[in-house]
Amino acid sequence: MEGWRFSAVAILKEENYRWSDSWTSISDIGRIYNGHEFTYEDYLKTEQSYVRLLVSMFEYLHAKKIKLVQLDVYEDSPITTYDKDGKLREWHDKVKNNMSLSLHDLQYIVPLILRENMWGTLYHKGTKTYIHFGYDYYVYVNSPKLFQIVDGKDVYNPDFVKMVNQNKLFLD
Repeated sequence: MEGWRFSAVAILKEENYRWSDSWTSISDIGRIYNGHEFTYEDYLKTEQSYVRLLVSMFEYLHAKKIKLVQLDVYEDSPITTYDKDGKLREWHDKVKNNMSLSLHDLQYIVPLILRENMWGTLYHKGTKTYIHFGYDYYVYVNSPKLFQIVDGKDVYNPDFVKMVNQNKLFLD
């Protein structure tokens, strides 16, 4: 993939995530964090924040189609537990490497990746934007229109920072 750079900005679910007692996976539902039980509703709120942010970013970049690359689908991961309408199972079964996705499709693909049912990178060729999913709910954004390193310092597009903040997520 042309234009790949290894410098990227990480999006986190909590401001002090690295130093906090926090959940890192959908499998943590039912456990106690900071004195409270972590519920599916808590999980879903954060998951949807990531979906909204990524859709907003691609809309901002005027990206209509995104490629799903470097795909690895996990056949043995539980999907049906929190798949009320069967859409996640449907997408899990039909997804392919190098598949072209619409922004609407991200509402299924992003949860499948965040829920560890598959792994992949979202790529928009026109803007050289890569969204890479890491462990523990890290999402890495590599886009010269949203983030650059200038003289060794991170420089964020102010609109990008606003999108992250509006979704109650954080830059690392």
